Amino acid sequence: MSESNQLTDLPPERVVDAVQVLVRLRRTLERVETGLSLPQYQLLSMVRSGGERSARLADRLAVRKPTLTAAADALVAAGFLEREADPGDRRVVRVRITPAGLGALRSTEEQLAEAVAPLLADAAGRLDGGADALLGCFDALEGALDRRFAEHRARRLAEAAAEAERSGAGAE
Repeated sequence: MSESNQLTDLPPERVVDAVQVLVRLRRTLERVETGLSLPQYQLLSMVRSGGERSARLADRLAVRKPTLTAAADALVAAGFLEREADPGDRRVVRVRITPAGLGALRSTEEQLAEAVAPLLADAAGRLDGGADALLGCFDALEGALDRRFAEHRARRLAEAAAEAERSGAGAE
């Protein structure tokens, strides 16, 4: 068992139960015929608000850059994303959602929400606090994921800075 699980008050068997539920929920979403895979949906969702650097998107999606490139290639070919060079740094490539991509994203969100809404309503009906309690749990999980991402990114940046410093020190 990992150290993070040992430091919590959560019973390990309940954590495994939660993992199994999350996997089942993901499988439920994967079965919805939207025209987009879940990774493609995630990518479009992340670039909705503006151009994003490919490297940052890969980091946020927790995938390697070649995996992101393959997903982006398919979305560019479908006309849902555009690539653009960063005017400040030609080495940097940003991706931007197109109007067609925004339409596909909205349609996918509606279809996924339609598939999950009955499950959420059923679960909320069984909780003290109903929908507010259930949606509060999702908000808390999102916050935990955001914090974990920020910590991971900070560690990676610190490691890269330390490596650059060691490389620079070795060059002297």
